[in-house]
Amino acid sequence: MALAYARIRRETTGAPGNQSATPTYATKILYPPAISVSCNLNPSHMMRDDEIRNIDEPLAAVPEKYDPTWAVESRMYPDTVGMLLACALGAPTTTAGNGVITDPDTVAIPVGAYRHVWTAPFVTGAIPSTLDLTAAYRDQATYFQLKGCATDTLAITSPESGGARISASGPALYMARISDPALSPSYEALTVLPFMRRHLTLSWLSGSATTEDFSLNIANPVEPWRSLGIESAYPDVVEKAESPVTFTGSIPKRQLDADDYDALLNATGFAATAKWVSSSIIASGYPYKLFVVFANCQYVAGNPGALENRRRIGASFDFKATTTGSAGHVTISLINSTTSYA
Repeated sequence: MALAYARIRRETTGAPGNQSATPTYATKILYPPAISVSCNLNPSHMMRDDEIRNIDEPLAAVPEKYDPTWAVESRMYPDTVGMLLACALGAPTTTAGNGVITDPDTVAIPVGAYRHVWTAPFVTGAIPSTLDLTAAYRDQATYFQLKGCATDTLAITSPESGGARISASGPALYMARISDPALSPSYEALTVLPFMRRHLTLSWLSGSATTEDFSLNIANPVEPWRSLGIESAYPDVVEKAESPVTFTGSIPKRQLDADDYDALLNATGFAATAKWVSSSIIASGYPYKLFVVFANCQYVAGNPGALENRRRIGASFDFKATTTGSAGHVTISLINSTTSYA
């Protein structure tokens, strides 16, 4: 197997980083047990074949600009989930377990466990949360650093096998090939299992049909830009786009049910919760947990399956978390052994 690793650090003061700016970093560092880490330069070279030069051959291309992107996919290990959420939504409110504070199921959280809560609206202001990514291709003796990495997409899936997955991606402001950083990766213990489909339970629309699958997507629109503030082939600024952070997903149903169809027809709002409870224990018999609580969830698209000569005909629905006017239409609670994401 290849020797390789990646390191993720949240950029804080002076963020986002770019070709000329190196921000300070949060104390928390993650070496994700990733399935895949992608670093893409996305160069755009100037082509000059349209020039009149009395030459009937293509002219040499000239480097003009770069628009780097990054992506990480991992199983849903509790610490990895927390770090990627923090990179996308900002640092959570963290409270140490003391046997008194509770999780969303009103179960007391013991000493040794920590409750991390993200509540909408998330990072305020025009600048999104950003991260610094180091990718070490050790067997190829090649190393990259990406700065000013914003997360514009975060996705969670729970396939039948292979463990639940989390993936994050977005634009970066700078990508450089660097010398060997000689880092010593430290990972979440192998005894801590990732969340799996068998750990997931849903509280959904009353009367809803049997669920076949569930996926969740967090869209955090961002815009990298060349502000002309520095001389660079890379963008130097990343800002939030006009749309708010949006939680959507899909929930195919194994049978067609009138309650689901009527909810789609009327855009009926309903409270919903997706909850993962791990078989790994943090302390005092308390397991790792992840709650995504929607105060108001609505079907925004969907269709019955085609009427055919089949015993079971299902339906597929797309949902969106929305607000009815009160803040906090989505609350994420992660309980793990990580003391802080600050």
